Amino acid sequence: MPKKKILIVDDEIDLCETIKFNLEDAGYEVLTAYDGYSALGITRSEQPDLIVLDVMLPGKNGYEVSRFIKEDIEKGVYPKNIPIIILTARKLEDPRREEFVKTWSHADLHIYKPFEMDELIEIIGKILK
Repeated sequence: MPKKKILIVDDEIDLCETIKFNLEDAGYEVLTAYDGYSALGITRSEQPDLIVLDVMLPGKNGYEVSRFIKEDIEKGVYPKNIPIIILTARKLEDPRREEFVKTWSHADLHIYKPFEMDELIEIIGKILK
């Protein structure tokens, strides 16, 4: 059975590499991107099984990238749904705005930094079952 493919998108290269190392250790194939435009390109070419996406990215932010990908899924650009987990260090001051941005992005899940690596791996495992 082929390994599940996960795309990690974060402009913090050290964090990307740490997540990549841990996910590969858990048996996943891992791709990385460090900006929003690369994330969109890799998603188109590689069609990962799941994306872990930071919000604060050069080019396009994570909310925009998530929305573009989810809209493409709805249009049939991809033959399957691609779950997206958004990572963010910032909560917005206004809870209504926070909820709007979450809904607008169409992401499947939001995780706030700092997070526990074991928890992230467990969540990914549950989503990909």
